[in-house]
Amino acid sequence: MEKTEILEALKKVFDPEYPLSVVDLKIVEEKDISFDSDKIKIEYTPTTPYCPMGGIIGVLIKYALENRFSREFNVKVKAGAHVQETMLNELLSSKEKYEQMIERLKTAGILERCVKA
Repeated sequence: MEKTEILEALKKVFDPEYPLSVVDLKIVEEKDISFDSDKIKIEYTPTTPYCPMGGIIGVLIKYALENRFSREFNVKVKAGAHVQETMLNELLSSKEKYEQMIERLKTAGILERCVKA
């Protein structure tokens, strides 16, 4: 898998507040993708340090990539990029919390609106 493939997939993930992709908004750039043996790490930068959608953006990124590539991705807020960095990273690393958020996003219609096939 190449970084370009990941970025192409992320062009179909849209910020819940803006009609632009996480790539267009530079929430995820090529430099934010790294490979560590069989693990793929994505660090993202919410639109502002106080972005109310910071956690949802991370969930959308993780969901889109894991569904597109059928493998696990380690998605985290870039260090110092959000005031609630610790809480957001806990949401993304806890399988239970992540799955609960996916269900909420599906119910609210946000998942299908923000992650295009």
